[in-house]
Amino acid sequence: MRHGIFGSLIIVMVCCAIFVLIPLASAEDTLTRGSGFTVTITGKPNTAYYVWVARTFSMSGESGDQPPVIPGGQMNVVQDPSGGPYVIGLYQYNNGNGRTILDDVAPSSATYSNTRYYAQVTTDIDGVALVGFRTTSATADKKFSIVAQNPQSPGETVYVTLGLPERRVSIMAETTPPMVTPAPPLPLATTVPEATPVETPPQPVIPSPATPVPATTHPAPVDLVLVLPAIAGGLLVLRRSP
Repeated sequence: MRHGIFGSLIIVMVCCAIFVLIPLASAEDTLTRGSGFTVTITGKPNTAYYVWVARTFSMSGESGDQPPVIPGGQMNVVQDPSGGPYVIGLYQYNNGNGRTILDDVAPSSATYSNTRYYAQVTTDIDGVALVGFRTTSATADKKFSIVAQNPQSPGETVYVTLGLPERRVSIMAETTPPMVTPAPPLPLATTVPEATPVETPPQPVIPSPATPVPATTHPAPVDLVLVLPAIAGGLLVLRRSP
């Protein structure tokens, strides 16, 4: 069942701070009691800011008349102990005429300490910080202002917006791995493609150098050399005879 409806975001700039009004009974950006919401602080990188539910000092803090609370255990968020010391709560905020954060928030009750209505948050390297708030069945049905200030530079402009910044939303979307459908296995090839023969150009034939054949000299027979002069001598003898 919805006990009440929280609604659309209204931003009001006062001096150097931006107030976020979260009205109830609105048709847009609705929340039910018992749910939570996130506020984005935008300022300087790596800087501590004080955040609180402003102008709720007139509330009783009892059931049905409580502001939204800041749950503990958030990253980069620090709160004063319920029993003190109140390092954050004693900060005199800008344009408060000497009033402190503890003077500006609802008083403690048996349910919650008033230290749950404010906190210190440190921005990241991009100058962005997130603070979560929670509503309960004891949360009042009214408008609330969330304000942030730099205690070291009270006049600094600090932007307070309802919800997550677009940069964080896009990063969250990118970090979700998409489902990958595995591709079906390829069929095994049963035909071996015919290889194309590679033509090798003919190698030039280099002729081998001719080896000269030595001429063969046939010596005259010894008998013939001796016989020829003898025949010649016989002929001469025969010609001289009568």
